[in-house]
Amino acid sequence: MWEIEIISNRTNSTYISALQENISPVLAEVQGVSVVSANTDIVSLVVGCKAVNSAKLKVGLKLAIADLICEQIKFEFLSANLDTVFYDENYGFALAKICTYFDNELDRQVVLQNLDLSNKKINIESFFYFRLGMLRKKWLELCNITSNNSGAIIKSGNFLEFVRFLLSNIEMRSQSVILEMREKCLIYHDEKKDFDIIDSIDPHDKFSVLGKLIELNPSIIKIYPDSSNDETLNLVKNIFDDKVIVEY
Repeated sequence: MWEIEIISNRTNSTYISALQENISPVLAEVQGVSVVSANTDIVSLVVGCKAVNSAKLKVGLKLAIADLICEQIKFEFLSANLDTVFYDENYGFALAKICTYFDNELDRQVVLQNLDLSNKKINIESFFYFRLGMLRKKWLELCNITSNNSGAIIKSGNFLEFVRFLLSNIEMRSQSVILEMREKCLIYHDEKKDFDIIDSIDPHDKFSVLGKLIELNPSIIKIYPDSSNDETLNLVKNIFDDKVIVEY
């Protein structure tokens, strides 16, 4: 039997929840198990499987940890360090989210190169602060460059152009999507004939809708709107501009 424990501060329990969700498909493949426990300070995730299947589980776990750090933790870091005093909350969120996926693949490689599962116990916060100093320095430099130029960007009226420029420099994870804004905001892969649902979101949760679209960064977004969700619709149109096709 091979097993490993991943721990996080209780205040960051969502890290453990995200890891457990992301690793569950691999656990099912290797017939492994996971157990979550908590005390007043720590949340723990223990995963394990038969030794013969451990190589596949290790790969899946490393990728899940890299995803956690390069998406959720990076977004939290950028949100805390970007000077968004000049932006309203909508565009401050968009800026941090887009920057999260900027150089994402290189960030993931740094995490994977520094991640060692041989100790059988990983503290997420300790790993981030003590093993990924170069990555945090890089992210802080990105924040400083953006913040130092934020005043000029806002005064020139070019903030949206700046955001769209950053968006054009992150990976496109879907060619075309359909956004159906009804009681639930459904996002589909448009290029697939079976229209697989990517996500189902409360259409009034504008940040979740915008965040998912930024993550996918499609070249075309076909929107079937509901008049009660004008704020979400206008926000998506402002960020993605001519990528948006609204079908009434």
